[in-house]
Amino acid sequence: MSIGNHKSLTNVLLRRFLRVGWMAAVAAAMPALAPEVLAAEPVPMVASPAGWVTPHFFDRQSAAVRVESGADRHWLLLEQQVNAAQNETFSHDVRQILTVSGVQDGANISIDFNPSYESLTLHWARIWRGTNHLDRLDTNKVKLIRQERELDQYLLNGEQSAVLVMDDVRVGDIVDYAYSVKGANPVFGGRFSSSVRAQLNEPVERLLTRVLWPSQRHLYAKAHSCSIQPAVVSKKDGVEYTWDLKQVPAFHVEDSLPVWCDPEPWVQLSEFKSWAEVNQWAMALFQTSSPLSAEISNNVAGWKKIAGQEQQALAVLRFVQDDVRYFGVEIGANAEKPTDPSTVFSRRFGDCKDKSLLFVSILRALGIEAFPVLVNTGLHHAIEEWQPCADAFDHCIAVVECGGRAYWLDPTAGYQRGSLADHYLPNYERGLVISPKTTGLSAIPHATGLPLTTITEYFRIGRKTESSDLKIVTIAEGRDADDLREILATTRRSETEKKYTHYYSDTYPGIKMSAPMEITDNEPQNRIQTTEFYTIGQRRGLGLSSPKPLYVVELDAEKNRVVVGDLTALEEDEFTVDRCNWIPFDDPPETLEATVKIRYNNPGTAATVTPLGGGKAKVKLHAPQRAITPGQREVTMTHSTI
Repeated sequence: MSIGNHKSLTNVLLRRFLRVGWMAAVAAAMPALAPEVLAAEPVPMVASPAGWVTPHFFDRQSAAVRVESGADRHWLLLEQQVNAAQNETFSHDVRQILTVSGVQDGANISIDFNPSYESLTLHWARIWRGTNHLDRLDTNKVKLIRQERELDQYLLNGEQSAVLVMDDVRVGDIVDYAYSVKGANPVFGGRFSSSVRAQLNEPVERLLTRVLWPSQRHLYAKAHSCSIQPAVVSKKDGVEYTWDLKQVPAFHVEDSLPVWCDPEPWVQLSEFKSWAEVNQWAMALFQTSSPLSAEISNNVAGWKKIAGQEQQALAVLRFVQDDVRYFGVEIGANAEKPTDPSTVFSRRFGDCKDKSLLFVSILRALGIEAFPVLVNTGLHHAIEEWQPCADAFDHCIAVVECGGRAYWLDPTAGYQRGSLADHYLPNYERGLVISPKTTGLSAIPHATGLPLTTITEYFRIGRKTESSDLKIVTIAEGRDADDLREILATTRRSETEKKYTHYYSDTYPGIKMSAPMEITDNEPQNRIQTTEFYTIGQRRGLGLSSPKPLYVVELDAEKNRVVVGDLTALEEDEFTVDRCNWIPFDDPPETLEATVKIRYNNPGTAATVTPLGGGKAKVKLHAPQRAITPGQREVTMTHSTI
C-alpha cells in the first residue's frame, strides 16, 4: 500500500449533514469517470509457467462437497508461489460455479498489475465440465483497462487490469486459470515483503503458498492469530518454504470490531529485522539533495519576520494546508518516494508525503526542527505487533519541535485554525519518525482540539393567530469547527440554508428561514458560531368553533380522538392516591376529615379521606378542583397534624 493512499476517517460533523445526504451531494459534484480501455497497449504475453514453478492440481472429488449454504461458488484451490530472487509470483485459482448468480460474478477473470514496474504473463484459462476441459484463453478477448480506483481520493496509481470475459460458463463448471506477475517497485531497493493467507471469508479446499528464498538473505516470518508452520526444505541455492492447508473453513469476522483489530489469521513475511532498518530505508527516500528554489527562499524570508517560532510554524502550516492542494501521482517509485519540495511548491499540489516533506523542509530553513512521520491510519497501536516492513504505512504527517514541545501535525488536513497545540489529529497512536535518531516506533499523544458541537434552540411562541420564531445557535469547536468551516467554504450559502431548512421542516412543517444565516469565525480560538433564524407558521388548532375557550380533557390514542371541554370539564371532586404516609398514625382511622392540598400554593380544600389498604386512599373533595393530574403529590392536614 502506498504511503499516499490515505483514507480519511473523519465523521460527519452534525446529524443534519447525515440526514440530508450532504456527502452524496459532494460525491455528485465529482465527474463520473469510466474505466479507460487501453486499446493501443499490447495484450499480456501467453506462455507456460517459469521452470521454478511446480503447479498443483485440484481434487475434483471435492467439488460441490462441504459447501456453505447459499454460496455462489466453491474454492477448490488457491495457490501462490513466490520466487524472491527473481521478483516473480505465480498464482493459480480454481473455483466451481454453484448458482446463476455465481455465473454472473465468476465468469470473468480480472488481474491487477502495475505496468510501470511489473509484467503480466497468462498461462491458462480453462473450464472443466464433466470429463472435458474447454480452453478459454483467447488473447483477442483480453482487454487492458486502467481503472484508477483511487481517483475519488485524488490519487493516480497507474494500475491496470487485464480482463477476460469467458464464453459459455454454466452452473456446475469449474473455472481454472493461472498467471504470473514479475517485477517489484524499485523504491523498495529489492527488500522483500509479502504475506501468507491462512484463512479466508469463504471455505477453501486447498490453500497453498510456496516461497523460494535465496540462501544469502534472511527472511523473517511472524504469524498473526494463527500458529501454522511451513514445511522447510533446504536446497542448493536457497530454502523452500511451503504452507499447504487443506479443507480450510471460512473465517467470519465479528461486527463492530475496533478499526485497529484484525483477527483474520495470516503470516507476515519481511526482510526487515527492525524498525530502525525501515527508518534507514525511509531516510534515503525523504532525503533532498537539491537546495530550495528561489521562490521558496523568498517566502522563507517573509516567514522569518514573524515573531516566535511557533507562529512561524503556524504560518507555514497554513500555507501548506490551504495553498497546496491534495493530489497524488503515485505511479511507480512515486508511490513511496516524495516529490522534490521545490516542485511541489511550484505546482501547488502533492500527496501526504509530498506536503509533509515540503512543510518540514521549509521549517528547517527557518531553523525549526521538524521530521516526517509515517503512520498507519487503521492499525494504530496494533502496528507494534507487526514484523517491521516498509509497506506498513498508508499516511505521512510531521512532528515539529518548537519551544521545548513536540507538535504532531497533518499538513494534508484542511481548514484547521487555532494554535499548534489545538490542531486536531486522529488517534494514530504510533508512528515512525524519519530521523537519524530513530530506533523504533514513537508514541503519538492524544490530540487536543477534540470535536465539540453545541446546538441551542430559542423559541418565541406566538399567540393563537400568530406565527412563532425559532433561533438556532450552533457553536462548533475543535475538529467540528474544522469540518463546519470546510462545509461553509465549499458550499454556496443559499444551498446551506436550504438544507438546514429542509432538515427542520420534518419537525416543523411550513418552517421558513426569516433572515440570512449569520456566521462568526473565531480563527485564533478555532471556534465557529452560526445563527439561523426561522419563522414557524400559524398554529392550526383543531378546526372547532365555540363561544367559550375549549381545553383538552382527554387524549384517547386507541380511538384516535381528542376530548375537549370548557373549564368546568377540568374539575373533579374525587381521586385516588397511593404511597401514603400516615403520620403520626400506626394504623389510620377508617375515615378522616381533613384539609387536602394538591398544589403547594393551593389554599386547601375540605375533604373526606378513606384509607384503602396497600398504601392507598380515596379522597372525596367537598368542592371540585380543577386539573387534578396523575403524578401530583397530595397533602392531607387535620389541624396541626399532616
